[in-house]
Amino acid sequence: MNNYIHVLDVDGKRITSIVDSMLAPIGEEALRKQAKEQYPNATQYIYGNDDMLDEFIAGKIYKNGTFVELPVVEYIPTKEEKIAYIKNYYDSRFGALDKALIRRQLINGDITDLQEQYNQLNTEMLTKIKEVQ
Repeated sequence: MNNYIHVLDVDGKRITSIVDSMLAPIGEEALRKQAKEQYPNATQYIYGNDDMLDEFIAGKIYKNGTFVELPVVEYIPTKEEKIAYIKNYYDSRFGALDKALIRRQLINGDITDLQEQYNQLNTEMLTKIKEVQ
């Protein structure tokens, strides 16, 4: 069984693990010193074995001396991302109107209904954008 210094960030997430060679072991203190020199910005340097490494590899974090599941954080889009999504949705609909307009103009057809649809879509889009928080 190998021994390691597990280098952790402020949240208890493993940055890396430095193995204490079984052929020429240097021990816990020397290994910890090496880890602090190589990763000075880490928060914790925990001495452990293969069992601890397995927990980290399984995606767990080390909090208050125990392993816990990594909390699931729901992604909430920014205001700009929400607005971009709305614009993208309406751009495809405006594209369909553009094609219809070109075809009508080619045959000298009436475009009044297309103008009304455009105004309605534009009003819808602006209303939805204003509702974004």
